[in-house]
Amino acid sequence: MIERQRRDRKRGQTEQVVELRSEVKMTEESSVKRPYGLIAGVILMYWSVSISMVFLNKTILSGAFGEEELTIFSAWFQSMVAVGFILCIRFGFAKCGVQAKVPKVDPNQLYSRTMLMLSMSSVCGLTFNNLMLKHIGVAFYQVARSFTIIFTIGLSALVLGRGLTLRAVISCFLVVCGFFIGIDQEDVSGTLSVFGVIYGILASLSAAVSGILFKKAETLLDGDSLKLAYYNNLNCMVIFLPLCLGSGQFYSVLNSDLIYQPKFWFILIVTGCLSLAIGWVSALQIKYTSPIAHHLSINAKSVMQTVLAVLFYHESKTLYWWLGNFFVVAGVLMYTLTKIFQDARKLQGMLGSMELPVKTPKPDSNGHIK
Repeated sequence: MIERQRRDRKRGQTEQVVELRSEVKMTEESSVKRPYGLIAGVILMYWSVSISMVFLNKTILSGAFGEEELTIFSAWFQSMVAVGFILCIRFGFAKCGVQAKVPKVDPNQLYSRTMLMLSMSSVCGLTFNNLMLKHIGVAFYQVARSFTIIFTIGLSALVLGRGLTLRAVISCFLVVCGFFIGIDQEDVSGTLSVFGVIYGILASLSAAVSGILFKKAETLLDGDSLKLAYYNNLNCMVIFLPLCLGSGQFYSVLNSDLIYQPKFWFILIVTGCLSLAIGWVSALQIKYTSPIAHHLSINAKSVMQTVLAVLFYHESKTLYWWLGNFFVVAGVLMYTLTKIFQDARKLQGMLGSMELPVKTPKPDSNGHIK
């Protein structure tokens, strides 16, 4: 019995190795066949969606449409648009008789503890992120949100029990240096907002918590990114509603001139669609490139977003201000590459421990090897 269990376990490991190697081979072959134009288009799509989301949110929150407070109302409306967009797609496909994989609501998954915790952390993150954007410029966005990596490393050590490495500590040190250099230069230029910095730190903490819960929720939903976005926006829409009513922002918008401004509602609807699309284009970028290229693209996008903000708003930044941004990008990039290489070594170790048995050839009766 024991010998049979050992053989079954060994056979299972062999099958896993064969399957993993075949998947790697298929991935390599498909990556070779993919045209560079398609890869460039996917990366450009991700950059466009992500950067547009930040700039449009800044337009809404900067007072371009009036002095009304919109930090909670805009987040609630965007979540509602994302849910409505998915429902419209389901209704449209059903009317046309087209079969499409549109997620359906499973109450056991929707109201599970993991999904509710993720949605509550997302509500906190969106609220603090909007409050931060209201008080700071888009060019300072990258530095103001730079503590996300520090909170991620800290929570991974405390909650998941992962030890701190020297490179992780160095990465945090670079980010902290860039953060305080950026704050100092914003103060010198007279554009520093203390509330914006505080909200940025709180938004970073919420983003780090959401990142950990996101992985658990993704496992719960079998890696269905569209269902995860749908469930999260559905919960956020419900959680945001009492906050929107209690803060008075809902009635403030209804009693203001905003209700008669089509441009305001158009931008809100566009940002709601973009908030749903950002998860999809991220998954698409990983599919057509690789996780390494995805993380590198995020860092490059942040740099491009900062440069575009400086040019678009006609801002003048000092050399030390750019040095602070460089430290932040270098710290995040160093941690990202370290994490990717650690995962790659773990995968190699798993493959090494499950090597396929080599069948030794036996000589025939004449002494020749078959």
